[in-house]
Amino acid sequence: MCGVCGIVDLNNSPPIGTEELDAMCKTIEHRGPDGTRTMIRDSVAFGHTRLSIIDTETGWQPIANEDESVFVILNGEIYNFRELRKELEATGHEFRTASDTEVIVHLYEEGRDFVRRLDGMFALAIWDEPNKRLVLARDRIGKKPLFYLERAGNLLFASEVKTLIETGRIEREIDPIALASYLTYGYVAEPLSIFKGIVKLPSAHILVYDESGLTVRQYWQLNSEPDSSISFADAVSETRHLVDRAVSSRLISDVPLGFFLSGGLDSSIIVGAAAGASSSKLKTFSIGFEEDSYSELGYARTVAERFDTDHEEFVVTADMARDLQSIVHYADEPFADSSMVPMHYLSRQTRQHVTVALSGDGGDEVFGGYDRYIGLGLARKYHRIPKSVRKRLIGPLASMIPESPGKRSNLRRIKRLTYPATDSAEQWYMGWMQQFRVESHPAAFTSGFASAIAENGGWHDHMSSAFAGLDDPATARSAQLVDMKTYLPGDLMVKADRMSMAHGLEVRSPFLDHHLVEFASRIPGDYSISGRSGKQVLKHAYADLIPDEISRRPKAGFTVPVGEWINGPLRNLTRDLLLAPDAEVGRVIRPEFIARMVEQHASRRHNHAVRLWNLICLETWAQSFKVSLG
Repeated sequence: MCGVCGIVDLNNSPPIGTEELDAMCKTIEHRGPDGTRTMIRDSVAFGHTRLSIIDTETGWQPIANEDESVFVILNGEIYNFRELRKELEATGHEFRTASDTEVIVHLYEEGRDFVRRLDGMFALAIWDEPNKRLVLARDRIGKKPLFYLERAGNLLFASEVKTLIETGRIEREIDPIALASYLTYGYVAEPLSIFKGIVKLPSAHILVYDESGLTVRQYWQLNSEPDSSISFADAVSETRHLVDRAVSSRLISDVPLGFFLSGGLDSSIIVGAAAGASSSKLKTFSIGFEEDSYSELGYARTVAERFDTDHEEFVVTADMARDLQSIVHYADEPFADSSMVPMHYLSRQTRQHVTVALSGDGGDEVFGGYDRYIGLGLARKYHRIPKSVRKRLIGPLASMIPESPGKRSNLRRIKRLTYPATDSAEQWYMGWMQQFRVESHPAAFTSGFASAIAENGGWHDHMSSAFAGLDDPATARSAQLVDMKTYLPGDLMVKADRMSMAHGLEVRSPFLDHHLVEFASRIPGDYSISGRSGKQVLKHAYADLIPDEISRRPKAGFTVPVGEWINGPLRNLTRDLLLAPDAEVGRVIRPEFIARMVEQHASRRHNHAVRLWNLICLETWAQSFKVSLG
């Protein structure tokens, strides 16, 4: 796992000075703490900060082909590199290293569809000297990030947005459409970035930049049609086979390797599958909270004992105010998933023992594990009630249900299903995912911010567009497909990448192996959910391996007690940040709206935890990056 950056200028030679390239690399050295290498040639400059995982001695990048006419830098891992290497050597290619990166440069020489052959997580850059061509590519799921900027006849790219900002080649001008995306969903949806002019290369896309211009195309798309010929037994059997294979392929490492263990089904399966494939004792790492209703450490211990792992635990306290600016800065763009806090601490603790960790990320999206998928089925039935009854009677009554501070509450579920009233089940689902809900925008947004959004073409809801492309949007299967396109690359993978890379830790996600994802997308939707329990195929696939105490317990999720923190240890921080007369968030959210949320939350009349946390992160980010929000 590493950091990449570079610039291609087809008009100037060299395109950048050594000091400027070194400064770009400096901004991402946390991603590759083992060392930095750079290359400046006619028209191109590449920078690479390395976290040594495979071939620690000779795998330094950039890596070139035999005649040094094609160069590659990679952030990520290619899990099928050994098979690819054998094929390439058989056709006459010569290798100088034992790294996974070198297969890419030779595979590229075999054809421009090379990226389809790669099995792994990656953000890569290739410079083709004879054709004066830059190629950028990002993995199918969006595990690894890649930003780019085209300006004045050149193209810059980097693993993080801060690298491009620090060059001084672009103004720190906030994109109001991207900011609206953040406020609504807690992340900036691709291909937008928070800064005008900087673009995220979308997941499963390849970019080509040469004298003919810039083109971006999609090279992979998830299947959206189920295969009714797959029986439940076949689904269970093939799932077991593919998960085991994905775990086994991710155990390859020349440095110490461990496992995140939450005590949930997904991470427990990863640990169990690895225990069966490994001859050595596994190292597992868990994180919990002081608040008992949020901590899952007891379940994690059960799994650790079941597979006899070398287990370590860490407890997150609310005394994290001093670390907040660092956490937010490492997030790179504004980011409001509160679980980034425990992920930050878990990664820091884990990195003291290992360099690579396997996680259970993606299991819920791929196999239908979230409560919201079950909720969508209930919402579909609920929306059969006449609209007038829902909006004029049930909605107002549901609004009077008191807030519950606990993690799980039946009244809370009822309120979430019925209030506020929506026009369709898929709109209900989008509302579940939103932080500042769309219907609150007119009251919440300042007039200046609302005008800026309109002047820039109006806000576009990326989730709504994802649902619109589906034949039957109000199904759990459709919600899974939408999450794979939106939430997974925009939120879950951002959290995993930024917080682990902050500490030079590589995180691998077997459930997001694209062979497994492709097969799971073909499984008939009615196999996933039984009553109020999801992931039925996955549970049956590992029924002999995972204790019933783990597989049969209700879905818990990685929920953070941020609401309690805001009313407790973070109370003063919240007020100091959000209620200050010069607070940047006051430029986009009406100050009186913010003050009302703070007071309602403090008095427990309304739970505004997710929105207040959104603004806390945004204000901290604006101060860290020294930018104005309006």
